[in-house]
Amino acid sequence: MAIFSGIAALVTSAVGAISTFVGGLGVIGSVVLRAAVGVGLSLLAKAVSGKGNTADAASFAVSGQLQAGGTVSRSIILGMTATAGSLVYANTWGNEGKTPNAFASQVISVADAPIKSLLAVIVNGVACQIDFGNPHPEYGWPVMDYRKDGADYLWLKFYDGTQTQADGFLVNRVSSADRPYQASRVGYGVAYVIATSRVNQELFSGFPSFKFVLDGMRLYDPSADSSVGGNGGQRWSDPSTWGGDGDRLPVVQLYNVMRGIRWNGQWLFGLQTLTERRLPASHWIGQINKCRALIDGPDGKEATYRSGAEVGVNAAIQDAVNAILTACQGRLSEIGGTYKSYIGAPGNAVYQFSDADILSTEEQTFTPFFGLSNTINGISASYPSIDDAWSMTEAPPVYNSGFEAEDGNRRLLSDVSLDFVPYKGQVQRLMQSALKEARRARRHTLSMPPMFWALEPGDIVAWASARNGYNQKLFRVDGVLDQPNLDVVLDLTEVDPSDYDWNQATDYRVPVSGSIVTDRPAAQPMYGWQAIPATIYDDQGRARRPSIKVSCDAGQDDVRAVWVQVRLKSSQSVVFDSNATAYALPFEWVLNGVFLSATTYQVRGKFVPYSARATDWSDWLDVTTPDVRFLAGVDFDPYEGVTGFDNLDDDLAHYQDWLGGGLREVQTTIAELDARIAGLDLGGAVVRDQLRQQIRATADQVTADYTHQVDVLASADAAIVNSVTALTSTFNAQTASFTSQISTLAAADTAMTSRVDTLTATLTDTQTGLQATATAVSSLQAKVTSVDGEVTAVASALTSLSAASSSGDVNSANFRMSVMSGPVGYSRIGAEARQGGAGNFRSAAWYLDVPNDASLPTRFLVEAGQFIVVAGGNLNNPFVVDGTAVRMNVANIGTVTAGMMQSANGKMIINLNAGTIVISS
Repeated sequence: MAIFSGIAALVTSAVGAISTFVGGLGVIGSVVLRAAVGVGLSLLAKAVSGKGNTADAASFAVSGQLQAGGTVSRSIILGMTATAGSLVYANTWGNEGKTPNAFASQVISVADAPIKSLLAVIVNGVACQIDFGNPHPEYGWPVMDYRKDGADYLWLKFYDGTQTQADGFLVNRVSSADRPYQASRVGYGVAYVIATSRVNQELFSGFPSFKFVLDGMRLYDPSADSSVGGNGGQRWSDPSTWGGDGDRLPVVQLYNVMRGIRWNGQWLFGLQTLTERRLPASHWIGQINKCRALIDGPDGKEATYRSGAEVGVNAAIQDAVNAILTACQGRLSEIGGTYKSYIGAPGNAVYQFSDADILSTEEQTFTPFFGLSNTINGISASYPSIDDAWSMTEAPPVYNSGFEAEDGNRRLLSDVSLDFVPYKGQVQRLMQSALKEARRARRHTLSMPPMFWALEPGDIVAWASARNGYNQKLFRVDGVLDQPNLDVVLDLTEVDPSDYDWNQATDYRVPVSGSIVTDRPAAQPMYGWQAIPATIYDDQGRARRPSIKVSCDAGQDDVRAVWVQVRLKSSQSVVFDSNATAYALPFEWVLNGVFLSATTYQVRGKFVPYSARATDWSDWLDVTTPDVRFLAGVDFDPYEGVTGFDNLDDDLAHYQDWLGGGLREVQTTIAELDARIAGLDLGGAVVRDQLRQQIRATADQVTADYTHQVDVLASADAAIVNSVTALTSTFNAQTASFTSQISTLAAADTAMTSRVDTLTATLTDTQTGLQATATAVSSLQAKVTSVDGEVTAVASALTSLSAASSSGDVNSANFRMSVMSGPVGYSRIGAEARQGGAGNFRSAAWYLDVPNDASLPTRFLVEAGQFIVVAGGNLNNPFVVDGTAVRMNVANIGTVTAGMMQSANGKMIINLNAGTIVISS
């Protein structure tokens, strides 16, 4: 029964160490001895039966609730245990894409003295795997259970308490003006974790909660100190040598509590003045080695006794000691100011005696069994289960039908809490041995002669008693009373090493554990996914773009949209990625993306739910887009970058007007000259003279006429000479004529000379009365003018031919050359052939244009339904331009810039922009 609390309490308890020597008590000594030991037995009975008043005893169960506030007491970590820690700082910060405050960082203190390491983490009640091998340079280790689609969403960074500067990530990235984290916040001596999470509605429903599994502080282990009888380099005076497997052994933890746990010279917990002489090293080393001894466990060989817990420094030292002793079936006795621990199974007898050694003249007492209130025949226990994310869990209870029959078929259970024992195999060993030892009620109080003075509480003795039927039966010395006459009164309790026997194969029962794993609902697959070629048409029914039509099954619940991704099969590059396709009738969609024609893509999709549940992508499906080309002039400008091309329409109309208006300009010039001559005449010329010649021959309706007239005029404003020669032949309605006019003009702002020759032949159809006319005009002109001080020189030549049939059809040919000086001037040659009638004409023309403005291009423009270049009369390889294409039979080209090249039969296509070659059979 001593398993669940030590036989003795600490020196701070009411009676000192309960298993102790009691001396100087006189005749009432034996009564006091039994009373003292009775206190010890009552503590045991209460701990086992659950009837004791434990309301004031400290609890060392794993803390699963994150603590916060300025009143959180300090704590230390012994052995391996878990804690939620206490929050010392938190802030949101940073952007992820367009998401503000996408990260949250919490600084959580886990121990107020340095510890060895962070072993594992439980997030939101689930044990998770930490990727210790691939830390983020700022955030720390990724938590692999919170890795989604290759991206991490949770990281941990650990400081063991020996750090000498503040974390740069907190100071430089997480800190804000509202919630600063100063560089002075080093936390020397405090072990803490930085937990950084990134927002993700599917993974987090709020800020995550944690339990951190820790390997506790480094402790002094006398069994590893060769200077006190151990084996190793640890020294009490040099804490830098501490630490090892003993850190998880309860007797090592108890030894450190007895001597006082300190950090950096400051006392934290435990006794403060107990010296090593009061803790005999050889004895304590023996008990440490009993803890370290290997035994069969659920996962193979393990130490017999291990322990670990978070201990608040405000906890009563007595409570912490009792909890540690509970983890190893331990007892603590005090003998003359020295303390000894006894754990586990009883050792060998140090003394043997028989009935004859007992002083029969003195009083003896015997307790053969417990009262019903102190009797148990079954045990249940709770412990911090590693398999259940360190939650307090019920171990499989231990019952014994034989014990229940002995107790009148009653089931008398003890319910205990093993806060310091997270190891399921050790918990069951403790329970089994506790139940067996609890049934051993035989207790004797005997008076013995002085030779028994050497016995101490905790020693094991063997008793051979015919009267009691004992054959070297083992008893534990629970109390010693020194009498004035040197006799000794002993209080003995029966023990049996077999109570601690353990058969892993038959005694161990697998605990029932909850499912503490990341078990999110299975991802929903994509159903009915299809992808086929599609074409996008404009409002005129023209095929304008290649596309892809996708479809999926209808009737899926909790689906908001469909996420579609398209990639090039050749390069695996994603070219379309959208989760905005609404899940609605008709459950098929033509993608509004940019796709190359006649190109093979791969398409996949997945459902986008309203909730945060997971969905899976479909497989990639191959689909080849239709061969839909861009329309020139609609979708693209093939002449982009050609200088002045945007004004080509206006320029061509201007050229046509310039060439077609040449004859009108000649006629206008003659009319202006005639008007000027008339004006001078009316104004009263200073000098005017005229030469006129005429010859005419007439016979009936046949006339031949020659006229030559020269006018010369001079005035204060201008000088003009105008010569007109006309030849006309008329036969009935047929006429042939030739007119030649030569003019010169000189004035203050103008100098001009021109010559116009006109040939006309007219024939009248005697049957229809319709005329057919042929005209040829040749004109030369040179002119210089001055307007507002700006002088412009113009010279032009024109040849114009016209043939009009009696049916109304007209054929014409014009050739014109013009040059003009000045900023807007030019050098230009044009030729045009034209045919048509009744408003329907066809023409072919070319123009040479060299503008005086250097920013404008020089130009050779050809306007024709078909433009052909033939070299040396070789008609096999002409260069042909028509309204649809440029055609060549043979081309020898150094560099080609193009978008797409294809064979004449369309079976080979080279898409230079996409970098693809498609060959089809």
